[in-house]
Amino acid sequence: MQDATIVEGIQFDHYLMVQDPEGSQKILLNAPRYIVGRSPDVEIVLRSQSVSREHATISMLTMEPPLGQLFQITNGTDKGKSTNGITINGNPCDAWVLMDGDEIGFSSNSFAVYHVSPAPAYANDKMGVFLEGLHRMAQRQQQSGKLAEAESYYQQILVLSRQLYGAEHPQIANCLLDLAAIYHGQNLFDRTETYFLQAIAMRQKTLGASHPDVAIAMQELAAIYHVQAMEDRAESMLLQVLQIKQQHLGTEHPEIGASLVDLAEIYAAQKRYQEIKDLYERAIKIYRKSLPPNHPSLIKVQKKLASLNKKLRPRWMSRSILIPLSLVTVCGVIIYIFFASKNDLPCIKVMPDGTTKSISGDECRRISN
Repeated sequence: MQDATIVEGIQFDHYLMVQDPEGSQKILLNAPRYIVGRSPDVEIVLRSQSVSREHATISMLTMEPPLGQLFQITNGTDKGKSTNGITINGNPCDAWVLMDGDEIGFSSNSFAVYHVSPAPAYANDKMGVFLEGLHRMAQRQQQSGKLAEAESYYQQILVLSRQLYGAEHPQIANCLLDLAAIYHGQNLFDRTETYFLQAIAMRQKTLGASHPDVAIAMQELAAIYHVQAMEDRAESMLLQVLQIKQQHLGTEHPEIGASLVDLAEIYAAQKRYQEIKDLYERAIKIYRKSLPPNHPSLIKVQKKLASLNKKLRPRWMSRSILIPLSLVTVCGVIIYIFFASKNDLPCIKVMPDGTTKSISGDECRRISN
């Protein structure tokens, strides 16, 4: 009984049926970790010279009910990978969470079959239960920054999803996007782009070219293109996103305004200021119709537009020119006033008979003195 896993009152035995050149053996799995190889010092000894001394590692995983405990096998140990690697059901693999009936190949003459007794929760066409548990595990590893571990789980989810749903299904596109996010986190741009494009193509084929989920994936890829300074590709994606949104939401939905602002950010890198201004003005017009006056999105775009207008202001209106020009004007006025007082100014003299007569400035100053 100590060798069994208990899940919701049911006791499960996990074991390997190992076959090597010297015969078969049943290995009960009840410890947190096993090393498999031909070395006599490992926990599971394979009696074959074609197997590495420390060929693989089997580790226990604690999952949420109804799965309970699972076991994962990885190629090699902390010291490095094995020479020949491992296969799962005939396919090369570096890491795999074992399911009942999986066949593990170590070499041409050594293999093992994993069993769980009684039938586990994912048996009888309930693989979705297993996939959900694996996806939660992948997300936890991803959030913890353990991207290599998360990648192995997502890769297994992709393989099993293809077996469950077929090669072309919206769920497959979701798996591809999960892997794309992992590769993006590892700064592997080529893989990121490849998986994104595959997912977009699959969504277009299975959901339709104008489906909102297609637009979501395109928008995420556009953001990555923008970070990579691939503005032409980013613009192409965002224009398609804008078209899809307009088909589903109309032309005055806040999401349309958001897409216009995103497109403006792409143009900013190309210094297409007049086009940016037009996009901001369109976005503000949409936001004013659909959002309250104090909404952060509206205020943010208004500030962006104000800042842009300063850049678009004619050069002669800039402070660097206006301030010196003002100083020149003031100085000119002062100089004019100063010298004008020295010149002849028109002056009127009243004659004894009451008539008036214009006289020169010099005569006017003499009379005044």
